[in-house]
Amino acid sequence: MDTPHFIPQIIKNCEDIKEEIQRFSINTKIDSKYIWFDVIQTHTFIKLHEKDEYRAIVGNELIQFEKDSFYAKEDFFVKQTYDIRIKPKAKNFGIKIEITPLADKASLLFDEHFTIIDDEYFYEEIFSFIDTLMAYEKIIFRQQYEQKENLKIQFQKLNKQGLYPQKLLLKQTPDFIPSKPAKMNFLLKEEWEKNGKIAPENALFGVGKGEVIAECTNPIKGKDGRNLKGIFIHNELINNKNVHFSYNTLSIQKEETPEKVIFKALDAGYVEISNNTISLHTDFNFNTIKTINTPMLLGGLKSGISLNIKSEDELIDAIDANMIIEASTINIKGSIGENVILTGQKISIEGQTHQSSIIYAEEANITTHKGKFYGDKFYAKNLDSGFTQCVEAIIGSTAGATIFAKKLEIKNLKSNNKIYFSQECILKQMQGGENKITISASAHTSTKDTMDFINKKISLLKTKMQTIIKEYQTLLLQAKKNKNIIDKIKASDVPTQKAMLADKDIEKTYYEYIEAIKKLKILKKELIKFQNEIHDLNHSLLQIEDETLRAKLITQSDWKMENEIVYHRDYPKPSDENLFIEDGENVDIIIDPATKKMIKTQ
Repeated sequence: MDTPHFIPQIIKNCEDIKEEIQRFSINTKIDSKYIWFDVIQTHTFIKLHEKDEYRAIVGNELIQFEKDSFYAKEDFFVKQTYDIRIKPKAKNFGIKIEITPLADKASLLFDEHFTIIDDEYFYEEIFSFIDTLMAYEKIIFRQQYEQKENLKIQFQKLNKQGLYPQKLLLKQTPDFIPSKPAKMNFLLKEEWEKNGKIAPENALFGVGKGEVIAECTNPIKGKDGRNLKGIFIHNELINNKNVHFSYNTLSIQKEETPEKVIFKALDAGYVEISNNTISLHTDFNFNTIKTINTPMLLGGLKSGISLNIKSEDELIDAIDANMIIEASTINIKGSIGENVILTGQKISIEGQTHQSSIIYAEEANITTHKGKFYGDKFYAKNLDSGFTQCVEAIIGSTAGATIFAKKLEIKNLKSNNKIYFSQECILKQMQGGENKITISASAHTSTKDTMDFINKKISLLKTKMQTIIKEYQTLLLQAKKNKNIIDKIKASDVPTQKAMLADKDIEKTYYEYIEAIKKLKILKKELIKFQNEIHDLNHSLLQIEDETLRAKLITQSDWKMENEIVYHRDYPKPSDENLFIEDGENVDIIIDPATKKMIKTQ
């Protein structure tokens, strides 16, 4: 839905902009999400006692108010009101404001809609919008010139580097420091959970030798002072006691600094923190892991830990159902049960994986794989209806499987496999048919993710361009409408110009025209910048797609039964070329770079 148009309304001495916009929304029956405002002027008021009336400060008092030494004083109350112009929300700048709970810091958060144009009008527009964010949250306007100059320097630096910010500090209090109680941070657990995962209860966390396990920040007494909203904060009394933990000095080392206490592992192992005790477990040999006898072993992928797990009995899984095991290296003798998740740099399984199991590894070597694998290198004697997504694979025998890889070699291809590759596929012996083999740049997840990211960015840029074009056309019509009056003013001598501009309507038209021309220039620069970005991104997609022009499907025996070969391209538009290879044919498949079509070769 387009933003509803309405006549802008000026409100003077507004104390609560949120309430004012909500009131305007109710009165006009326009959703508040379509309403925004400009800050025309800010008024600052102070009083010495709570029961006094606020009085406006101007001149020298306002100059004093800008100074940190004055602002930090406790002997006054301050508030600001705003003259605002309520207007339709015309543009998504891609900026939000984040304020700490006690308003000692305010930061700007940027999303994908934000873009930097190194132009004075751009800075004027952005800084005006940031002012509205501050006013909306009742952040006191002080030292605005310094704030804008600092942001401008940061934006220019980022623009030169071709980077976009995610978060920038906007303001912080000159002397107010919130008190903070002592706090223990189990860093290993926090690292594991940082992407939204929740660790199972009683899980242990892997740590490498010399790695930090946890840190206890000392309590911060803080300092009373005035926050960014002008309120003088008296810190509450906090517990000044540090958090104390017991631990084995042979396995864990404590280091103290003025700010915190750090606990480090003297050996690799799995850490448990319970009842203010830190324990390090260093036994890495297990017989039949079950949820009833072993906690989940999480993290430690770079710890150097090598787990050795074997089955007590050939009839029992080495790892029972529903376990999560993670380490640098995992060596398993025996099979793994349902819903088991393994993660490591290198994983070896002398046994069979359950079809519901999931393995993440840089390299895996498995006897019989029926589950899912995600990683770099995959080696399996048998791939039986399993799934693998990897960079390269060497597989003994495969039937009913799904494989995504850049390069792969299959010694014995049986029936009903779905294979996707982008560089090379070697089939040594054919024993079955009804296989579908697809050559595609997106065969590997990292390439597919890159292509998806580029396509999303192109789509976003096109959406932004459509918004800008709409605004550009509106401003252009406005400028054309007023051009005759402007031409008359420009053609007149100075006395006549002054006389014409004395008319309020003509003066308003003149300055609206000047403002529209400024905006048109910056919008044109934005459009050109986005067009160039889209051109470069399209070129990147084409380069990625054309990597498949060197792809080869090599066979070392005759094809059996009927098999389908597909050459899939996503760019510049989705397309599939299909070849059917019949029983007894002895051909390889390559891509002709000139026609971008498949060719059978002997």
